[in-house]
Amino acid sequence: MSFARTKIQPPRPRRGALIERPALEARLADALVSARLVLVSAAAGYGKTAALTRQIERLPAGTALAWVAADEDDDLHRLLECLVAALEPFDLPWRTAPEALIRLAADPASRRRAAAELLNALEACDVTHGVIAFDDLHRVADAPFFEFVDLLLERLGPRWTFAIATRHDPPLALARLRALGELAEFRQVDLQFDRDEARALAGAAGLDPTLADALRERTQGWAAGLRLALSGSAGRAPAASDRAMFDFLASEVIDRLDPELRAFLLQTSVLPELTAARAAAVTGNAQAALLLERIDRLGLFVTPLAANEPTLKLHDLLREALLQRLQRERPAEAPRLWQRAAAGESDPGRKLTMVLNSGDLDAAAETLLEQATPLLTAGAISTVLHLVDSIPGAFVARSPVLQMVLGLVGWARWEFTAMLDAMRRAEAGFAARGDEDRARAARAYQSLALNALGRFGESAALLATLRREAVSTETRVVVLLACLWHALDLGATQRVGPLLDELMDRLESSDDASLWYRGFPHARINGLPDTAQALQRYLDGALRIAGDRPIPLRALALVQTGWQQAWQHADLAAADAALAAARDDSRWLGDTANVRGTIQVLDAFVHALRGDRDAALAAAQTMLDDHPAGRGAWSYWGQLVYAARIAALFEDLDALDARLAQLQARRGSFDALDTQPRMLGALQGHRAWLAGERDAALRLWQE
Repeated sequence: MSFARTKIQPPRPRRGALIERPALEARLADALVSARLVLVSAAAGYGKTAALTRQIERLPAGTALAWVAADEDDDLHRLLECLVAALEPFDLPWRTAPEALIRLAADPASRRRAAAELLNALEACDVTHGVIAFDDLHRVADAPFFEFVDLLLERLGPRWTFAIATRHDPPLALARLRALGELAEFRQVDLQFDRDEARALAGAAGLDPTLADALRERTQGWAAGLRLALSGSAGRAPAASDRAMFDFLASEVIDRLDPELRAFLLQTSVLPELTAARAAAVTGNAQAALLLERIDRLGLFVTPLAANEPTLKLHDLLREALLQRLQRERPAEAPRLWQRAAAGESDPGRKLTMVLNSGDLDAAAETLLEQATPLLTAGAISTVLHLVDSIPGAFVARSPVLQMVLGLVGWARWEFTAMLDAMRRAEAGFAARGDEDRARAARAYQSLALNALGRFGESAALLATLRREAVSTETRVVVLLACLWHALDLGATQRVGPLLDELMDRLESSDDASLWYRGFPHARINGLPDTAQALQRYLDGALRIAGDRPIPLRALALVQTGWQQAWQHADLAAADAALAAARDDSRWLGDTANVRGTIQVLDAFVHALRGDRDAALAAAQTMLDDHPAGRGAWSYWGQLVYAARIAALFEDLDALDARLAQLQARRGSFDALDTQPRMLGALQGHRAWLAGERDAALRLWQE
């Protein structure tokens, strides 16, 4: 999970702090089980969250609830992550991995498909009724998110209700829903306390109910103003506006606290939620638990959350007022507090925001690089890109650390040109800093990208320097992988076995799944001399580390299982089983380019080995049609060779002629190698043989 769990935990109503509001509650209760969208829209302090929370607790037994609290700068990706996690207890029958669905939603071209996938899962879920609630949605300004919600609301079935609490109307197709009678609206006038409710509130505070009449007139029934006035603010209450509320909180709440509690709240305002452990870590105050108990008892505009440990969430206006005071009164201390908050934060998005608030952009970059490799290993490419987008673009462009992150994303997507460009910028930046170790790592990644793009001379020049330099285990794995690819392309098969053995020695010294993922050996190694044992070592280690997690590492290891069964054991049924398992993982992961492409090559060869002509030729065509443009011309040329071999195997002269013409036309788009004429000559020999030109075929094969 790449966000704080508290974002999907609904507030817990404070017992005894609320009064009955029968008319409002009856309407809201009915709307939550019958309307397609329930909109609670009013200014700050009108009790939007409290009203929703109270009714959610009273929903009929068996009603599902997915609660998401919005943060500043949340977007489609992050909010969908939260929603998927909030829906997890209800065992939705996903047909695509949630991370893959989120990636689809990020692409405007496939956003409708992603919405349909989510709607199908909701419809097939075994619940009588469900509520999806987004609290504080005024904090979100991401247009793609609202476009996605509109797509959901357009087709949402009657067993689910969306509920939104916000300070202003979201940019949704509200008029359409209103015309359909599917929108239940609760606005400021609905949430205002009437005379009887204000008196009941005063009575609950132990005051003369008649004192509430004048206050209700002054506040116009504004819940927060009434509460402040009735709690002892000398009968004063602010006018009902965010600015007035903000100023009032500062002067009448914060400044009236005793010095210890005030200092504690100022320091802990850097935390989105307060627990004893995190508050103590940020403030260094061993009495944090006791101070939190005092805050809870005072009811200082905080909400308890239904978390595993006692957790309080400050009202956002109170937190904003505290943060402003912190910056004004303790500017030298604020960066250190943000850094301490970041050190204990597990939510990558919040952690980055905290580090950025500390003013340390370089630390934010390092934080993201640390998070990127495990996220990419789990297939969470879109999550990494989302986190990069949260950092100012000008800094991303000049940060070698973030360029390395973008290079790793390029590798995961098989976009080798983008990978090469990013790693070049990373190398230049690291070299300028004097960080030679990471400059070498960036060069190693460049050598890999250059080899994949068919720029063998440049790759060889880089590898020549890297072989002579001492490098880290991670860099050495990348260097060895680049050397393997280079040896395969040069036709230096005698070098492959020793390189693969050394690669396995390096990998087996670590249980880092990201290192094993990056060290995946090329399928072309199968069947070469002195490689079977090392390939088995890779297979055993990768499957052990991946376990039962449907991550790209496991999918690739399953493909390697298929190659092993087909090449070494001639067991095509076992190869089919491995392919089916890999396809399942690939679909779950959203068919990322590297996993899908690796599967397609094996699929074509298994059909060919079985002698299934039509299936093999069709698989070869699919392999070419789906080839990612970013993978480069050399990669496509290699796929054409595979397709031509399959055409030759099934004596399809027309298909073989077409492939040979394509191969000849593309020879100038990458560096020339001695292996290329040999591969072409062998195929031309097949072509001559099929055309009845036996002498020409024998001559070509002899050459």
